[in-house]
Amino acid sequence: MLRERTRFASVAYYAACILLFSSIATVNAQENDALTAARNLQRAFTKTIEDGEKSVVGIARFKSTDGRREPSGLPPENFVPNEFGSGVLISDGRPGRKPVVLTNYHLVRGGPVADAPTDAGVSDILVRFHDRRRVRASIIAADPRSDLAVLRLELGRTEIKWSSLKPFKLQTGDSFKKGNLVVTLSNPYAQSRDGSASAGWGIISNIARRLDRRSLPVANPEEALRQETIHHFGTLLQIDARLNLGASGGALLNLDGELIGITTSLAALDGYEKSAGFAIPFDKPTRRIIGSLIDGYEVEYGFLGVGPTTATEEKMRSISAKFEQPTAARIVKVVTNSPAAVAGLFAKDIVLSVNGVPVYNQYDLMREVALLGPGATATLRIWRERERKERTLLVKLGKWPVMDDEGIINTRTRLPPWRGLSVDYPTARSKHLPYQLDRYHRAVLVTTVAGDSVAAGQNVGIKAGDYITHLNKVPVTTPAEFEKLVSKLSGSVTLNLADGRRVVLPPQ
Repeated sequence: MLRERTRFASVAYYAACILLFSSIATVNAQENDALTAARNLQRAFTKTIEDGEKSVVGIARFKSTDGRREPSGLPPENFVPNEFGSGVLISDGRPGRKPVVLTNYHLVRGGPVADAPTDAGVSDILVRFHDRRRVRASIIAADPRSDLAVLRLELGRTEIKWSSLKPFKLQTGDSFKKGNLVVTLSNPYAQSRDGSASAGWGIISNIARRLDRRSLPVANPEEALRQETIHHFGTLLQIDARLNLGASGGALLNLDGELIGITTSLAALDGYEKSAGFAIPFDKPTRRIIGSLIDGYEVEYGFLGVGPTTATEEKMRSISAKFEQPTAARIVKVVTNSPAAVAGLFAKDIVLSVNGVPVYNQYDLMREVALLGPGATATLRIWRERERKERTLLVKLGKWPVMDDEGIINTRTRLPPWRGLSVDYPTARSKHLPYQLDRYHRAVLVTTVAGDSVAAGQNVGIKAGDYITHLNKVPVTTPAEFEKLVSKLSGSVTLNLADGRRVVLPPQ
């Protein structure tokens, strides 16, 4: 019996040893697997950073000490700017196009405009590349509403070759999901004076975030509208990476090294913790905006012609129908003759979606319409309570009024002047509209009149702010219609204006 117990104890001992060593081996294997995964992730990050930093630049905006600009001169190597930020080299992919710098508008406002006369006292823009080379830049186009600007690199008097630049290509998809790992490359506190961008990483915490509206002046509604951007309606990516001063205009990359957005450090509310960062995503609407800027055009936004509010949960519950969404946008006012009115939208209608995108409040509605741009067709799914019926409306959009027209920078126009007249959509400039818009002119707005043109003559008397409704009795309601019509006209042309005047415009 003692011998059997001894044999059993021995077997148990050896079994326990086998289990122990097996467990240790399993733990070691798991640790090795975890280390391998961590090293692979680390390699992915370092590869993304090494490749991406070659396409990120530091930006400085400054004035020369004597108030005079010297286009060929550069500040000292140890120059520390007061105004600084980041930018990314991009290319639109079209053959023969040179790389440009994309950055935030607020970084370069006041800088020199491409091909414009040199003005004493205007700020200069200095760009520094990853290899410490420096060059001046000028603004091709800039848009206050998206806070984006595109710069031209002035390489003409330098030894820098265009072929040595490595631009990002804009991504073509809209792959933004909460939890995606991202890398940031930027110039915090102007630390990139040696050309080396600072790196950070994190995840996409959320999408479609809004700038805090508490930063807008409440006491002055007109100034609030002037400072309002498209990002106040919910366009931004939130990332859990700290973006310090100078990080605006930096690169937001995925682990494949694709440029998926541009970081901005102005989104946090002053006085609050700024550990979260924000970025403008390179989705389809933003790519449209960037395309306009690269071409030197003013960026345009869509206009519906309504006064919306939010249909609350209580309001939605009171409606006879059942909806999948708890809230929506409710139309309070429809401007007479506006795109919304022409499409058959009425006050008290509930807008549920725009082009299939759910609308939960008035900001969602304004964002989706604005980002489509003028001339685009918006498909609105609405609920009309008086009919107890859901409807689908197709709306051909107009142009959102520009509040800060002095802040817009463009070096090209979409339409050439005709006989000294430049025209746009009737709501193109808010300065020509009443504060409370009640009627939409089915016409084109005269934005400028060349001083030496026949249109400015005493016998004609057309001025900026006039509305042209007809050319030789043919109605015109959009700039495209105007351009198509005048291309076929010669000799004297009769113009009908919205104020009842009829003028004859002789050939130039």
